[in-house]
Amino acid sequence: MDILIHTDGVVLTEALHEAVEDKIGRVEQYAPRALRARVRLRKSSAHANAGQYIVRVLIELPGRDVSAEQIGPEPQMALDIVAEKIERQLRKRKTAQLARRNRRSPRTREKA
Repeated sequence: MDILIHTDGVVLTEALHEAVEDKIGRVEQYAPRALRARVRLRKSSAHANAGQYIVRVLIELPGRDVSAEQIGPEPQMALDIVAEKIERQLRKRKTAQLARRNRRSPRTREKA
């Protein structure tokens, strides 16, 4: 899975780049068919406050894409929370797909 990182007003340090690769790279276990992940790190305010950084992640999948956004005082903190959000959405999607696949059809019930 390709991970594209876009920054707007944020300096992409090596530590931040590795954190994005690590956190967003983990979602591949829930969506092995994911095409790419687009991560946007944006600084919305020059003043230090609770909503200074915005992290937006879009996971491109066959079918519907999955996206999440988080606002935080530091990019690392917002990245941690948005990664949890994406993992939760993908886990829910995968569980629903497995439930549909494992649901027994009426014909199968009659034979059993």
